[in-house]
Amino acid sequence: MAALSAVVGRRVRLIIPVGLEKRVPEDINSIARIVNSPGSEGPRLLPVSGEIFTEIDALELLTGVDAFLISAGGIYGAEGSIRLGIIGSPQKVERADELIESLAGEPPCEV
Repeated sequence: MAALSAVVGRRVRLIIPVGLEKRVPEDINSIARIVNSPGSEGPRLLPVSGEIFTEIDALELLTGVDAFLISAGGIYGAEGSIRLGIIGSPQKVERADELIESLAGEPPCEV
C-alpha cells in the first residue's frame, strides 16, 4: 500500500511486472466485484492501475526484438511456461536467445 500512496501522491507511473502466464482474459474489475462481494470466500482482489510490463516488453526493451506470445502453460515441470515468437535481425535475435538462456536455470520460487 505504500507504493500505491506514493504513485497517487507523487503522480508517478506505476510499472506492474506481470508474467504472461498470469493474464486474465475477463474484465478484472468485474472479477473483483464478484470475489470481494459480501459472503464470498477465499482471497480478495485489489485491481490497480498502472503500466503492465511483461516478458515481451522486457525482450523488446533489452534486445530490440519484436516478440509475441505463441502459447502458455505446460505439464511435467513446464507449468507457468510460455513460448514466444521472436523477430529481429540475427544479432538482436541472438542477444534475445542469450538473455533467455541466462534466465532459464532460475530456481522455482519457494515461499
